[in-house]
Amino acid sequence: MPKRSRSSSFLMTTTIVSAALIFTAPTRINAYITSGLPAHTHRAFLRKLTDDICNQSIGSLSPEEMSTCPMLMSAWATAPEKLNLSSDNGRERALAVEGLLKRMIDERRAGNAEAIAVTEDYNAVMKAWSMSGEGSKAAVRAEQILIQMQDLYQSGDKNVQPNLESFQIAIEAWTRASDDEPNAPARAQQILEWMINTYKSGANDKAQPDTLCFIPVLKAWASSRKLEGPIMAEHLIMWMQQLQFQEEIESAKPTTLCFNIVMSSWLKSADITSEKRIRQIFEYMESSSKKGNVDVQPDAGSYNIVISSISPAVKKFYDMGGARRADKILARLESGYLNGDETLRPDSIIYNQVIDYWAKTQSVRGHFMKARDVLDRQVKMFREEKVRKCRPDVTGYTSVIAACASTYGTVKEKRRSFDMAHLTFMESCAEKYTQPNDVTYGVMFKAVGRLLNNSDEQDKYARTLFKLCCDDGFLGDMAFMRMKAAVSNVVYKELTGGKTYEELPEEWKRNVTKRQKKYDMRKNAAKKSNQLRP
Repeated sequence: MPKRSRSSSFLMTTTIVSAALIFTAPTRINAYITSGLPAHTHRAFLRKLTDDICNQSIGSLSPEEMSTCPMLMSAWATAPEKLNLSSDNGRERALAVEGLLKRMIDERRAGNAEAIAVTEDYNAVMKAWSMSGEGSKAAVRAEQILIQMQDLYQSGDKNVQPNLESFQIAIEAWTRASDDEPNAPARAQQILEWMINTYKSGANDKAQPDTLCFIPVLKAWASSRKLEGPIMAEHLIMWMQQLQFQEEIESAKPTTLCFNIVMSSWLKSADITSEKRIRQIFEYMESSSKKGNVDVQPDAGSYNIVISSISPAVKKFYDMGGARRADKILARLESGYLNGDETLRPDSIIYNQVIDYWAKTQSVRGHFMKARDVLDRQVKMFREEKVRKCRPDVTGYTSVIAACASTYGTVKEKRRSFDMAHLTFMESCAEKYTQPNDVTYGVMFKAVGRLLNNSDEQDKYARTLFKLCCDDGFLGDMAFMRMKAAVSNVVYKELTGGKTYEELPEEWKRNVTKRQKKYDMRKNAAKKSNQLRP
């Protein structure tokens, strides 16, 4: 018996008539599913068609009705968002698809020659379970169906030979089950190992693995937060390389994304050697790409991970060496992009990270100039090189002002630093996308209090800054406290009327970030708690 043609099923326009319902042909079903009607209407429509097919007596389905089954299975399995099928509805979808498959199998056993269950039907059932939201239960069921397919195929049923998609669905089902199954990454990897052994043994020539089979498992280990996660991810990469170079399975070759996932796994770990290991992987990628393996050439994401791993972010302290390493890596990224490598297109996140490193490296003389230099390079990349992803934001400008505000040294050095803070603040005010926020005003008040040597000048500048801050609605607790520390008591009373922060007009605080508001609420709660203690 030849395989059923799916294309012919989709193109049928015959109306199916039963004793209770006029069935819609496959193409009309497809049009109905994509018509934009309410989700509950779609679901009710599919439910009705499914029930009427499954409730008929075994062996009674017509060829037209049999051709409708795969379309219904596909509709249930591939339109979860459209049908709003989540939680309990997800289970409904999976049971509906499996019920249709079972009906096809029963129909075949009853002698209906048109009832031929094929690989795509089984895949639809596995996909429905995988996306059902049932966690490990769904993954177990998908795995059982995959094993059943392989057993049937080896027993002689060529119509249900598991293909690449079959194994991918089962693997991804386990990667989705991590919330209720701690061993989900290991279970996903077991299916991957079985897949590869099945292909290598000759038991299934369609089980040849490719890179996309490994990526979900790599991500599962990377996000598992397990101590062994980074090591297991590295082992997978080495296995991929073995398959590529020693066993000549080119489809399983690792790519830049694979290495980025491994580095990300180290970044998320608490291992004290993570920065060193990430740097080693990064250097291996660079070395391999220079030798001709362009599939693993570092991209902008690779550089971002390396910079994020540098000691200031990992060890919670900031030193000159870390900031310099980050700046040098950023410079290499910029150079590569300017030399024509589009994969090295930088973005605002990586610039903000390096600026922040310099801003918090207070032991370095002139560190605020280093931070400002990085911001200038970002501005140039955005305006002159037209790299839209590099558009400066308030975070970068605020970090530069913070670097200035933390300057130590002579009066002359502090004055130089304040002038830089003032210039940066004014530039921030000039663009819509860099407008100062509550933190920006806070660090600017800090700069006024720490860097200006003349009290009259401090009061004068603080008055203007306070008015701008209140007009913008960004008088957060931080800005208020920094303002209070920067001015004389006379000016403080002049600006606030001697009121506490809580008593000041809400209009002055209207745009304070939610983060700052939550901080204020926690602080107020702690203050009240202390007041109530006996």
